[in-house]
Amino acid sequence: MAFAASLAFYLDAATVICVAISLPVWRDEYALTAWDVGLLGSGLSFAIAAGAVAGGRLGDAIGRGKVFTGDLVIFVLGASLIALAASPGMLLTGVMISGLAAGADIPTALAVIGDVAPEGTQGRLVALTQVMWIAAILLTYALGFLVSRFGFPGIRTLSWYLLVVALATLAMRLSVGRPAVHERTATSITRASWSRLGRPAVLWPLLATGAFYLFWSIASATLGGFGTYFLVTVTELTLTEATGLVLITFPPALVMSLIFVRLADSPWRDRLFVVAMIVQVAAFIVGAVSGGAAAGGMICLVALYGLSNVFAGEAIYKVWSQLLLPADVRATGVGLTYAVARAVAASVMLLVPTIIETRAGALLWLLAGCVAVSGLVGLVITRRREWSGLLRPGG
Repeated sequence: MAFAASLAFYLDAATVICVAISLPVWRDEYALTAWDVGLLGSGLSFAIAAGAVAGGRLGDAIGRGKVFTGDLVIFVLGASLIALAASPGMLLTGVMISGLAAGADIPTALAVIGDVAPEGTQGRLVALTQVMWIAAILLTYALGFLVSRFGFPGIRTLSWYLLVVALATLAMRLSVGRPAVHERTATSITRASWSRLGRPAVLWPLLATGAFYLFWSIASATLGGFGTYFLVTVTELTLTEATGLVLITFPPALVMSLIFVRLADSPWRDRLFVVAMIVQVAAFIVGAVSGGAAAGGMICLVALYGLSNVFAGEAIYKVWSQLLLPADVRATGVGLTYAVARAVAASVMLLVPTIIETRAGALLWLLAGCVAVSGLVGLVITRRREWSGLLRPGG
């Protein structure tokens, strides 16, 4: 069940990376302006944000089992539109539908894992989602690298790949059935309300994890959504070189995600967060100092970010959220923080292509500042005495 749920994060990452790799080719094929490119990239993030709010609340209110399979059907529709797009409007519609479905799946999948995880294994099962997230990035970039030489027909292959993965995920979830633990508590979860999130015991962890993920997401979403575009337009690499660069830096990130699974329920999780936070800030500073035009600086940025983002990014946000938020509002809370972070990141991303054309170096300094703020909020979470017991085994 945890594996079937964690595929939500494979689809999320694969969708974002497919769009990121495709943007330079779509720009030429559909004669898109910089604003059109920004709309596609940010529109995906906005859709994921809206889907996360809706999916999280629906999962708590009507049953996670229904959302667990229903959103995959919607995703298949969106991926089909992208693969068959004959116009910019059809392409944007497919991207938005896919984003809505992927966003709805994320808080529901996390809550399902929290429901079914045996005592003492919650952290590592949630950490499995990060392994799937990194694996999706690695495999999608590998496919993107292979098809990059074939222009638009090759890029269209990525859309069909998304469709195949979605169909396989749907088949797996139908085979494992609905998450029974949640269905037994459906009555109490239906009574959960938004007002419950306003209670201090829920509100402060919600605000802290939300702020941490918000600032990290601005940097991560910009790098993930426009990293390839940046390397092609500013660093002046070919699409094959850009995808190849990103590809060779992600195997170490996959290893780090496996280590995180091993340590997710131990005190080392928060200790290594501090180290990873420092490395992550350094990564963006190196890129910013180079102005984005030096290939060496961008290689350092991508490589160091790949090594550090597992212990100081989305993976630890997922674990903290599952450990700190009560079960009856867990999907709603995660959906809310996830949505706010993605929506703000999407607003920034709307401007990114224009900023890249005028002040690429300043953009990298902005992202460095965002990961620094995220790291400081993370330190607060690990140091709060009343939360520390919850964040460690037996708490």
